[in-house]
Amino acid sequence: MQADYSGFARAGEIQASALANFGAQIGQGIEKYKKNKEITGVTLASIEGTLAQRPDLIASGKEQGGKIGGLFNKLEDDGVLNKSEALMLRGFLDTSIESDLAKKAAVDAQLERENLIARTEASRRSNQPAPITYTQIQGVSKVMDEQFKNVKVDELTGELYSEVPKTGDYNPFNTKRIPANIPESLKSMPGFEEWRKSKMSPSSSVDYGSIGMKVVD
Repeated sequence: MQADYSGFARAGEIQASALANFGAQIGQGIEKYKKNKEITGVTLASIEGTLAQRPDLIASGKEQGGKIGGLFNKLEDDGVLNKSEALMLRGFLDTSIESDLAKKAAVDAQLERENLIARTEASRRSNQPAPITYTQIQGVSKVMDEQFKNVKVDELTGELYSEVPKTGDYNPFNTKRIPANIPESLKSMPGFEEWRKSKMSPSSSVDYGSIGMKVVD
């Protein structure tokens, strides 16, 4: 009879396959270690760059205490962090920087609003008419008395008019009103409207303060 060696052959195949799988796992582990080490190295380099630009984050990180504070202390003691620690610290720094940028944007927006309000108020004040002085009103009154002494002001309406004899009527007391012919240059003089209103009765004259006008000495 011929001996059956198939069992030994299969055992050899199984052992070879197991060794191959074991070798593959070792290779994958080595590659994963190298990749993690590369990620950790890059992350640590970015952390060092950030802290060089923002050293204030070191103090704020330590003040956090807990895990974050411990990572800052560990980084300061030996400078060695594993992958998860480095990524956690990187996340804290990114969050802190984003928060600071958001706060700065809010402050800038508030300053811009305040600046806009200030400019609007300055523009409003510059567009307001200058206060009318008593001297200006006196000047208008003097011109009216000297050059237009026949002009009168209706006490109720403020209309400027003159009284002239009625045509064809021999009674000098029978008169009619005609609109006063006042030059526009005189009407536009500062104090003219205030003079006109001063000739109206108190019950019909306009309250200067209510329309934003002010008479000063």
